[in-house]
Amino acid sequence: MHKLVAVSLLLVAGSLQAAPVTIDFEERSVGDSGSDIFDPIQSMGFDIWGGSAAGPAEILIGDNGTQVFGGSIVGPGQDGFGFNVTLVLERSDGGAFALYSLDSFLEADVNGSTSISGSLAGGGFASLGVPVGTGDWLNLRKLTFVAEGNPFGVGSATAEIDNIVVSAVPIPAAMWLFGSALAGLGWLKRKQSRLFI
Repeated sequence: MHKLVAVSLLLVAGSLQAAPVTIDFEERSVGDSGSDIFDPIQSMGFDIWGGSAAGPAEILIGDNGTQVFGGSIVGPGQDGFGFNVTLVLERSDGGAFALYSLDSFLEADVNGSTSISGSLAGGGFASLGVPVGTGDWLNLRKLTFVAEGNPFGVGSATAEIDNIVVSAVPIPAAMWLFGSALAGLGWLKRKQSRLFI
């Protein structure tokens, strides 16, 4: 009976992890954006914001006809700095999250650059050599996409994101429940071994 209770606690703890959700922006209207680049739109419990010197990013129609979130800019870079488009994804409650997959389109002219970086919940950055959906990508605080135009002349940059599959990292209560279930199994094992000595 005690084993059944401990195993049940393990199953309950595992099920408390939030199920993955897909942020696809289809519930928004084309043209939706924040009032400025730091004013987020919200979807599925996440804040998505960003933009460029040209203004905030917004809901656009992507190449495949579905809605995406993004922006573009054309401008003259100089002294090694180009105009860029930056997009940011983070949980609305500030908690950690896991990234499983996404569609992104980052484009910059020949002298420009693009990057995707993940800030970890405990500090530091996600390992770029590790595939999304594994390792550090399962403990993020913020996800940032940047496309920068030509830093030495007129250039362009575009950044778009869509179909982002994410979930909340397991809540602390689930970890306590999981730990207590493991402790219970250990206690039962110890108790049984004393009975047979």
